[in-house]
Amino acid sequence: MKFLSKVIFLVSAFIITINADASFSKNYYNLHISKQKKYFINFFKKEIEIENRNILEERAFIESLNKNKHLDPKSKEYKELQELQIKYKIQTIYDYSRYLERIDIIPPSLALAQAAVESGWGKSRFFKEANNIFGHWTYNPKIGMLPLRRQSDKKHFIRIFPDLQTSISAYMRNLNRTAAYYEFRLKRKEMRISGEYIDGMKLSSTMSKYSGIGHDYIKILQSIIRKNHLTNFDKEFYNKLKKEKEKEKEKKELIPKKEENEIYRAIKNLFY
Repeated sequence: MKFLSKVIFLVSAFIITINADASFSKNYYNLHISKQKKYFINFFKKEIEIENRNILEERAFIESLNKNKHLDPKSKEYKELQELQIKYKIQTIYDYSRYLERIDIIPPSLALAQAAVESGWGKSRFFKEANNIFGHWTYNPKIGMLPLRRQSDKKHFIRIFPDLQTSISAYMRNLNRTAAYYEFRLKRKEMRISGEYIDGMKLSSTMSKYSGIGHDYIKILQSIIRKNHLTNFDKEFYNKLKKEKEKEKEKKELIPKKEENEIYRAIKNLFY
């Protein structure tokens, strides 16, 4: 029976692995290290922005509710709020301050640095075979692969993802809702309130619990951020969002003026 279970597990893991999208092409691994890093950063900068924009849409929805604590339980808004409550592990459905604390971006510099460290710049076995960028574990053998050097008393597996974007999404959800990263969320909230850009270099100091090597992990992250000038991407994303908000505001201001002009023309036509 044990043998049969093992066979079923191996077959399941194999099927999941072959169904996972290929990470990078073979050409990537033939590039010079400097070109590999450039490709890696440019590739994941775009993917990280996609996921951050998804998060900002969720945040905008929470803000649109205007702290309304009397939503119709049958309404679309209430159901969407319930989904976010489950996703971000919010205890009380109308605890809007908690939603806004948890539903926020992960600065590109931090995400890029952790992606580089945890995947060995895309060279790790878990990255190549499981689309696992950030070293996520699982205790479910149906969605995991066995680490080659796992100790006999350990039960964890390395999580298999269907694609890289799902891995990024899981990483961001992890930082946004897990108790170990409360300090990260608190510092990010302070940055948000002050109106400054979300600084990955500063927030990297809260990542000691992400790795077993503790404070040394922080030093590695900060070294990667510094050497590759990754905070530039934090500022770039902040400025991009700022310009988009300004354009949206201009559009909203133009609509009333346009309507006023049309009304004025209509009245003018009546008398002249």
